[in-house]
Order: sequence, then C-alpha cells, then structure tokens
Amino acid sequence: MSLKAMLDERNVTRAAARLGISQPALSAQLARLRDIFRDPLLTPASSGRGMVLTPRGNELREPLRLALQSLEEVIGTPSAFDPKKSDRIFTIGANDNATAIVGSRLVSLTRRYGLSGIRFAFRSIDSTRLTDQLEAGDLDVALVSKAAVPNGMPARPLLDERFMMAQRKDHPRGQRPPTIREYARLEHVIVSGEGGGFRGFIDDILAQKSLTRRVAVSVQHYSVVPLLLQSTDLVCTLPMRFLSRYHDVLQALRLPFDTRPFTLHATWHARFDNDHGHQWLRQQLEESATG
Repeated sequence: MSLKAMLDERNVTRAAARLGISQPALSAQLARLRDIFRDPLLTPASSGRGMVLTPRGNELREPLRLALQSLEEVIGTPSAFDPKKSDRIFTIGANDNATAIVGSRLVSLTRRYGLSGIRFAFRSIDSTRLTDQLEAGDLDVALVSKAAVPNGMPARPLLDERFMMAQRKDHPRGQRPPTIREYARLEHVIVSGEGGGFRGFIDDILAQKSLTRRVAVSVQHYSVVPLLLQSTDLVCTLPMRFLSRYHDVLQALRLPFDTRPFTLHATWHARFDNDHGHQWLRQQLEESATG
C-alpha cells in the first residue's frame, strides 16, 4: 500500500497524508523499498516539485495495482462453502454420550442430503487442553456442559437434559422409585470423564442432606454402563436421552431429589465466527440436537 501510494502521488508528503502516517515514517519505508528492489524507484523532478518514477518504478505500477486488487477481493469476500462440493474434515470434541446423541444425528443428516464429501472426526475431550485445542483448530467444536466452556469462548446451547436412576429390569429392589435414603444405600456406578473419579455432582447434593453413597465402580465411558447394570445389582444416575436407547434392558426411575439442570453446549474459538464452513457446522449441530 505504501509503495502504491508513493508511485501514484509521486510525492512523499502527499502519499504520507493519504496513508495517514508521518512523512519521516514513509521516507524510512521508501529507503527500505529501495534496498529491496535495488533501485531508487522515485527520484527528485528536475523542476524541484515532486518526484519522477524510474523505469523500474514505472514497471511496478500495474502489477502492484493488480496484486492489491486481488488482495482486496480475498479480504473483502469470505471464502464460499458449498456442502455439496466440499471435502472438508470437521473435528468435534465430545464424550461418547454426546457423540451418540448429537454426532450420530449429524452424520445421518449429512448423508440424507447426499453430502458424502464431508467427513467428521469425533475425539474425546481433555479439559486441561481444551482452550489450546480450540485455539489451534485441532478441534473445530467441542460439545460440553456450560461449566466446561472455556472462559471467553463463544458457545451455543444445543439441548437440555435431565437425569434418572437406571437399574436392570429384574432388580431385586423392585420397580418403584427409590427414597433418598434407599438411593444412598445402593451401590453406584459413576461416569468419570477425566477417568478414575469416584465423586460427582450427585454426591454434593447428598452431602447437603447429610447423606453419602458408595460408588463401587468408576468408568470413563457411558457405553460401558449398560453392560455393568445388566449383570449386577448396581445402579447409575444417567441422562434420560442416553437411557432411552436401552429401554428394553434397563429401567429408568425418577430420582428422589432435584438435580441441577444440564445443558449441552457447542463451543468454538471466536476466530471461526465468520468462517462459512464453520457456520454451516454449527447450524447442523443445532438441527441434530433438536431433531
């Protein structure tokens, strides 16, 4: 831009005013440009007013104009995204439950519309690295709870979820909903996203009522839980949408206390806000979550 202004104006003072910078600053840029091109580019006019272009400076005018025009078109026109022609890969961070609920519908939706060129990679989330992964673009979107949305990252709610207690169909305790004291006496399975945890938000609720429960088994993935419940007398507090997929082998019962509301959010880095492909992905995730 500086070179074009000087070649057009043929006067450093006027070019500096056009660019909104000081004349000494532009003179310094001209000195660097002369070193780069190994040519004076502009020389003082014999009349003493303004400057004239050297042959090299004159040669640069048209290629420079075309190059800047192309750059303005790139900057001014965001790259188009046609899902029917795209072969873009989108990487989504999610646990196995969110992948099963939202991810499976997302894949089904794109295949229904014949968007076979687009591919999806679903990855587990490392909460300690989530901010860096989103910032670097290693993850396009992460599906997390509101509390897990990194500070300063944009987010959009996808779906609300409530919890129920799950047990096998022929559990010896019967089919009635448990009282809070009976719930505390049962042996529980817990899903620990970080792996190895034996405490969750349910334990905080029980503690407020001066109760504790025994967590006998901790697993990292939701998909393991139905297998454990079917073959034992263990119980587990699970999202209702997850349980609906196992209604033939598991019984879902109302909890004897209120749980805090859980909303699954999509979060991403703000640098993708105006990316057309990313906007399309976020729209599809919303449709998949509500479909």
